Amino acid sequence: MKSDNTAAASSSPTVIETAVLVVGAGPVGLTAAIQLAHRGNDITVIEQRGADVPASAKCNHISARTMEIYRRLGVADAIRAEGLPDDYPNDGVYATRLTGYELTRFRMPCRRDRFDDHGYDDGDLPSPERAARVSQIYLEPALRRHLRERFSHVPVLHETRFTGFEQHDDFVVSHAVREDTGEELEIRSRYVIGADGASSSVRHALGIRLSGEDNLTRARTRLFRATDLLSRFNYPRAWMNWFIVDNTWSSLIAIDGEELWNFHCFMPPTREFADLDLDKALRDALGVGADFTYETVRDEDWIGRRLVADTFQVGRVFLSGDAAHLWVPYGGYGMNAGIADASNLAWMMDAVLKGWAPESLLAAHDAERRPVTEQVSAFASNLVEVLQETESALIEQDSPAGETARRAFGQRLRDANARSMVPSGLNFGYAYATSPIIVHDGEEPPPFTMGDYQPSTVPGARLPHFWFADGESLYDALPDAFTLLRFDADIDVTPFTAAAGARGVPFAILDVDPTDGVQKGTDLAELGYRHGLVLVRPDQHIAWRDAALPSDVRALLDHVRGAATARVS
Repeated sequence: MKSDNTAAASSSPTVIETAVLVVGAGPVGLTAAIQLAHRGNDITVIEQRGADVPASAKCNHISARTMEIYRRLGVADAIRAEGLPDDYPNDGVYATRLTGYELTRFRMPCRRDRFDDHGYDDGDLPSPERAARVSQIYLEPALRRHLRERFSHVPVLHETRFTGFEQHDDFVVSHAVREDTGEELEIRSRYVIGADGASSSVRHALGIRLSGEDNLTRARTRLFRATDLLSRFNYPRAWMNWFIVDNTWSSLIAIDGEELWNFHCFMPPTREFADLDLDKALRDALGVGADFTYETVRDEDWIGRRLVADTFQVGRVFLSGDAAHLWVPYGGYGMNAGIADASNLAWMMDAVLKGWAPESLLAAHDAERRPVTEQVSAFASNLVEVLQETESALIEQDSPAGETARRAFGQRLRDANARSMVPSGLNFGYAYATSPIIVHDGEEPPPFTMGDYQPSTVPGARLPHFWFADGESLYDALPDAFTLLRFDADIDVTPFTAAAGARGVPFAILDVDPTDGVQKGTDLAELGYRHGLVLVRPDQHIAWRDAALPSDVRALLDHVRGAATARVS
């Protein structure tokens, strides 16, 4: 970042020059900034909130796929260390009330046992990483620390409000105001990333519409402190606790595993927020009386939607995260999808900034991410149906009939919610099936569902993970480059190396011995590895595969870097 302060004493704005302006310092904006700074780019971040204003506590789940991204950035361990104590169970429970009866339980290991998780409901994931039950309250500071400690030259300007921009042929001029001083800023950048949340000023400035359903459900949320709540559990403690009282659904999430909790009470979309007595709903769900005292930290009211922006790009300005898509915030799907947006956009933007790809590459971001977010938004909105599940008061009776009713209802809940509690398909199964920079070979990717994941090397899919014989993760062996996995050492890949060098494309070859080079018991064919060569992008998505080199390697590289769209054979 370069600043021109010569006009500080006059009414002229302070001019800042940077390669990329990121608007918004939530998880998505910070991830985009770290990704770009990690690759050596000049970044400036602005954020309207003050540095000491805590994040929302609505998102409390960081998916395993997101943790793969953070692993590559060197921040996964720091994030995992936040939040719950090492021995606090990450279980998800459905119960009548906190002081009532457990209906069903999804077993998920505590942080101490996270990588020794065989037999758990979310164990044995096809990944070197695991989900982290860490609240956004702790995630944002961890990302800010990482950015500050690793990339101290990247400014994060808090209390800075984005007010508009003008696009030019080669750059964007953005305008902002420092709300603490009134100082006006003029920020000149090659690109702008709008990661400024649901009410995005960047999206409004672009005039982009959100399409979909804007009122699926409503909820009132209370973040509170209660030092004795752990002692009131009538069943073994859990991270996520769902309750049904008088056919009203609510949830309680352990934030620090000691005294900080987040309570959501869900409402029909036609009901007004003011109609719900949140304190009464909280006490009813917990099953506590007037003797229970707590301290309210913050209340939030929110509407569950299914909305996706009509485009994620206009010229040099891009949208990511909640600025681009809004849906029911179950399971952190919105935040995790936004972080996937940032990962996708960052490698493309870096390629253009470094000069080894043309600007036409950036159009692939919208082509890849928007169809995926449309599908994810449908998954998230379908979960609203679970909130329509009802049961008679019989489930609260201390009787054989009550026990029978609880057992039957618990099984129904387990069957209905297994895919949302362990969304392996959502995390690992999306593919960029219609991308213009993927070399499609005619095979369709496996169905994209929330719960089921089928490994595949169909171009556009996430690269299936495996472990090498020496215990190294495939993902840890991949450099930040286009990488050619070679499963047949007899294939001469010299033309690939030469073509990549001529075009300046970061490129590496990773030889895999399918017999002795992988962990015992690994069936590469079952994972989809049936070709001698697989080309993977810097974001771990497959760009091309075949049994032999294409007739024109240069045309292939031009295709995957957005320089050509001619058919590769």
